[in-house]
Amino acid sequence: MYQAIEAVCRAGQIVPLEPVHFEENEHLVIVRMPAARPVAASPAGGGDWQSLAGVLKDSPHWNGDPLAVQEAMRHEWD
Repeated sequence: MYQAIEAVCRAGQIVPLEPVHFEENEHLVIVRMPAARPVAASPAGGGDWQSLAGVLKDSPHWNGDPLAVQEAMRHEWD
């Protein structure tokens, strides 16, 4: 049975976040996780939704009567 052990690297050493007992010559597989990218905070704290407004207005997939598009989507499986 496999056991996942969460650890961090400090000064070039792998340090488990919880105490773990290892057997001598125990076979280990270490998976290196990608560094988390920092999330840019918006001034309002709710995300920059205003930059997305109007992005799809020129898309060829969103032309025509919006009500007709909605009704067609609702009745797609009829």
